Amino acid sequence: MKNFFKKNNAIIADLLVYFVMTLIGIITIIFPSIGFEKPVLYSSVLFFILGFFSFGGYFYTKDNKKTYELLFFSMISIISGVYLFIFESSDISFALGTGYLMFSILNAVNKSYYAFKLKKYNNELWLLKAISVIVLLFISTLVVQNFYRVFSEVQTVIIGYYFTSYGIISFFEILLMSKVNPKAFKNMVEGNFSNNKMKSINSLDSGIAELNKIVKKRKKKKSHK
Repeated sequence: MKNFFKKNNAIIADLLVYFVMTLIGIITIIFPSIGFEKPVLYSSVLFFILGFFSFGGYFYTKDNKKTYELLFFSMISIISGVYLFIFESSDISFALGTGYLMFSILNAVNKSYYAFKLKKYNNELWLLKAISVIVLLFISTLVVQNFYRVFSEVQTVIIGYYFTSYGIISFFEILLMSKVNPKAFKNMVEGNFSNNKMKSINSLDSGIAELNKIVKKRKKKKSHK
């Protein structure tokens, strides 16, 4: 699995994006005064950084990437950044609350799509994906509730905690999936969402079907004779 991580730039790109997200959050927590005067514009800049970084990461590794989760993540980040930039001069609480709510819901849909896809193919990793979505939605609910209140310096710290927690959870989601079932994880990354058992069953079924065709052809030949 270590060799797989080294060879697969797509996984490294995912981990780097979530590492950057965590780093942004930690910096904001340590230096909350950076975004205190213009929190909406500051959040917009953070989403743009995240969006363009993940966008570049996806296309840098597109030849080695079979899923579009990171691509959609980058698009959602940029859309959230644009929204916050447009409403930068409006009510701070409303702009922040709506912007982060939009980012959270769209990313929950993005992750949920792949969780359902994994479950459809009986890949046990769907459960880890689903748990990650639930935890992130819970954190997002707490954050958005605070944003809709009167803005204070505490809210800037909350922005930092949001980015940090989101980055850490998503980072360890990848690592846990690779540890729980390395083969299923490898298949998922390579675009084959089914696990090894399902793959072998499907190949066995196709083999039996081919054998039946051969037997039928031989029976037809004998009958003609």
